[in-house]
Amino acid sequence: MFRFVSLFVLVVLFTACTTNENSSSFFGFWEGPHPDDPVKKFYVQITSADSSCAKGYWTDNRFYDSGFKIDSLIIDKNSIRFYVPNWNCTYTGELAGNTIAGGFACHAEPFDSVVLIKNDGVARFLTDAISGCNEADYNFTRRNLHQYDDLLQVRNSVSENDSLFLYSLLPEIVAGDYGRLNSFLMIRNDKLICEEYFYGYEQSTLHQAESTTKSITSLLIGIAVDKGFIPDLNESVATILEAPDFDKRITLEHLLIMTSGLTPNDEELYLSNDRIATTLSRKLNSEPGTKFQYDGGNTELLGAIIKKKTNMFADEFANEYLFKPLQILNYNWEIGKQNGYPCMAGSLEITPRELAKIGLMVLKKGKFNDQQVVSEDWVQQSTGFKTHTHIPDDNYAYQWWNLTLKWEGEEYPCVWANGFGSQFIYIFPSLNTVIVTTGHNYEFDSWAITSGIEKYLYLLN
Repeated sequence: MFRFVSLFVLVVLFTACTTNENSSSFFGFWEGPHPDDPVKKFYVQITSADSSCAKGYWTDNRFYDSGFKIDSLIIDKNSIRFYVPNWNCTYTGELAGNTIAGGFACHAEPFDSVVLIKNDGVARFLTDAISGCNEADYNFTRRNLHQYDDLLQVRNSVSENDSLFLYSLLPEIVAGDYGRLNSFLMIRNDKLICEEYFYGYEQSTLHQAESTTKSITSLLIGIAVDKGFIPDLNESVATILEAPDFDKRITLEHLLIMTSGLTPNDEELYLSNDRIATTLSRKLNSEPGTKFQYDGGNTELLGAIIKKKTNMFADEFANEYLFKPLQILNYNWEIGKQNGYPCMAGSLEITPRELAKIGLMVLKKGKFNDQQVVSEDWVQQSTGFKTHTHIPDDNYAYQWWNLTLKWEGEEYPCVWANGFGSQFIYIFPSLNTVIVTTGHNYEFDSWAITSGIEKYLYLLN
């Protein structure tokens, strides 16, 4: 039933929600199992007859993973029936207390018995940004911050303008105006003044950083330069990696700026069994140094160069020279490892609080807790404009983006780590501010929160 191989059109006699006076027994969330993976589950949410009837959700390790459509809901006394177009399957079942005993009938497959269990508590992971936020009398209140022994200083008292900024933007986040954001953190004048989590996420929950990993890779290259492991950014990649068939004109700096000229293909890259070999085998579609082309293969080669130059895999190098000084302990860089090489283009799992430390260090020109972790020269060099991109007003540095947010004639330059799904670090030097977000905006506008931040930035000026 879950194989989803058949896409035949199933003729359904009822296409509207049909309910009767007993239907309220079915209202709420019903949990079903994934057939192969115990950490994944699906949920069916049934609502009142005058609402959207029903919705479907997948979760992974209890958190929202994706949604699916439910059609043709029919409730008749203790019986329920609905159709899932994505699967071309119809579920039928009978209510018995807090369970529905039934199963799925799918085209050309045997009937699959699936018991659904009532679980209304899952709303806090699936539909409620904050518990109770959908109640009519809900008012957002910022949480009180606790000072932990992790080198990140907090401040609970904020200025009137900072409060106006937070209380303008955060209720909109809770309302879902910017999609599904899982966290929002803000450092102002070197102190953490806001740390909010949504949809069941908590301070210690690891979150996928996506392409923000690329910006962290840039910091690692900078540390390797600072320590003399990498003496020259103009050195040929073919020479460094001892790859005689690779174009000798491509330099380490070309990789940093995404101007290597290599033909991009991230799908091929992440499906391959050897990302480094796959990238080294690519053909050029432009002359090195002439055209910006965003592609994770460039960053994967940076990881290989770190290993070649330092004799340490990039995650080991990061732990020793970047994470330890920042007291970053809560992370996972095991996903997607190949032959000991971590995925540099977007596999790091880390907490938003740890990302905030990285943002603060960059804001302070490489210094954190009175220690110069990365040289000021590298921070300035690596975050400053290097090339225009294919996106208007978005420029690129060394694996960092340059934005200029604007509002009512004011301009706010921003150094930006950009990870798909709203995994962002915004660094505003002129405002002495760092903002971190994480999210699951793979089905929504990943970058919508930027416009929300932009329209209220004037309050921080």
